[in-house]
Amino acid sequence: MANAGHHAPGARDRLRAFASAEDGSFVIFGVFLLAIMFVVGGVGIDILRHDAQRLRMQSTLDQAILAAANLDQDLDPEAVVRDYFAKAGMLDRLGSVEVIERINSRQVSAAASMEVDTMFLKAVGIDRLAAAARGTAREEIRDIEVSMVLDISGSMARNNRMPYLRNAAKDFVSSVLADRAGRKGGEVSISLVPYQTEVAIGAEMLSQFTLTGEHSYSTCVQFRPGDFRSTAIDFSVSRQQAGHFLPGDLYNSPPHVDQRGFADIAVPCRTGDSGEITYLSQDEAALHRKIDALEPGSDTSIDVGLKWGAALLDPSLRPAITALVNRGRIDSDFLGRPFDFGRERLMKILVVMTDGENVRQPQIKPQYAGDAPSDVWAHRTDERAYYGDDGIRFSVGDPEWSDYDGDGIPNEPYFIPRLTRWGSDTGSWSGAPEGGDGARQLSWAELWSTTQMAWHAEYLRNAQYPSYNQFRQWAREPVEIVDVGTKNARMSEMCRLAREAGIIVFSIAMDVSERNATRMKDCASSQNHYFNITGQQIDYAFAAIANTINQLRLVQ
Repeated sequence: MANAGHHAPGARDRLRAFASAEDGSFVIFGVFLLAIMFVVGGVGIDILRHDAQRLRMQSTLDQAILAAANLDQDLDPEAVVRDYFAKAGMLDRLGSVEVIERINSRQVSAAASMEVDTMFLKAVGIDRLAAAARGTAREEIRDIEVSMVLDISGSMARNNRMPYLRNAAKDFVSSVLADRAGRKGGEVSISLVPYQTEVAIGAEMLSQFTLTGEHSYSTCVQFRPGDFRSTAIDFSVSRQQAGHFLPGDLYNSPPHVDQRGFADIAVPCRTGDSGEITYLSQDEAALHRKIDALEPGSDTSIDVGLKWGAALLDPSLRPAITALVNRGRIDSDFLGRPFDFGRERLMKILVVMTDGENVRQPQIKPQYAGDAPSDVWAHRTDERAYYGDDGIRFSVGDPEWSDYDGDGIPNEPYFIPRLTRWGSDTGSWSGAPEGGDGARQLSWAELWSTTQMAWHAEYLRNAQYPSYNQFRQWAREPVEIVDVGTKNARMSEMCRLAREAGIIVFSIAMDVSERNATRMKDCASSQNHYFNITGQQIDYAFAAIANTINQLRLVQ
């Protein structure tokens, strides 16, 4: 008993001492702290694993949408995104893909999601962590330059073709200029190039050229053969102003007309501004008005239309455009255009349409052009002597004073034809032109703007020296002809040069022969850029061009 009692107090003392000692509390705290660190570290590992998976998914998504939005690739954008995720082994994580394509941009948006299994958070009831990735990539062509080369030749009056063209061209303009909210002006420029035998360019552009054969009746320039070897225009080279004349029909036309009665749509070069080029415009309403004013007439020169359409996309025209901007004829937003070929995010587009093929092109010879004096005098009276007479009396000079009647006595120097309802095959010689001092010697430009060429040959020249050879000479002599073969070769060359310069060429053949359809097809950048249609389908052609211009890429 004594031993037991002796040892019991010692054990109790030791227990009491341990309980009161501070070392025991630190051990408990350490164990607790270790448990907390273990849990926090585990959570951190789970979070790091979650973030690593999320960042990998986001990186894949970013690369995918950037590649899909790239305007230089022509694959389906959504397929590109899906392919990126498939190769990364994450296709099951890809959610929605949205693609928005417009005339000058492509926007691709995508979203992806996944759940990452946890290792340590399970202890607190969290088995998975959700991860999401999303993004939008947009690439756009900041600047677009468009030339619309439109056939307004006489055949466009058939089968309602001109109304079809007007409607389709206006819809195209509206589509190209659409969706500009929040954008700066000047990103998209549209030029209209109506063409027939010649292309009327307007007085301001005409003044940029070095000209011979100048006159004030119309505004066309005769291109030289070398002009069709380049898309550029060299303004320092001298060119002849195209003549203003009406070949005429001896049986269906009045004998002569003055400028007031001249049939604008029948002459090689239009008068008035309705048939002129419209330069670099972004004004939808103004472009619509210009298109509505187009009227058919005269012959077809696709090569001349193409030359101007390409030139309006060539930087060589920049000084002339600057001059027109300074004169208030072009919006100042377009100062500095046409931009250089190869500029980043720039697209140049040429759309050419026709309902026919090239026709031989008459051009006034230099010696019968402009303000140079002719050998014809005119005197205006109030007398109406014959059908279609507008009161003009003509006299034709004979500088050689020829002995026409063979009596050995030179004739008087002026022949005055006797004009009747049916024309003239006779007249008289006089020492002065009819009207005396009131008569005025006409320049060649005035003569061709006053008389139809065939009438002039028959009723002035042939009447002076009755001979069919006289008629034939004067019906042909004042003009030279650019034949169809030459014009077709020029057309093909302009198409080739435009494509090689990086211009995207769309061509539309409306109701044309198989032969000319082949030429138009060869002109386009590819088969996908060519449309062979009937008149009623032209809406489809222009709409297709507007809708697909961003997918179709010119192969460099």
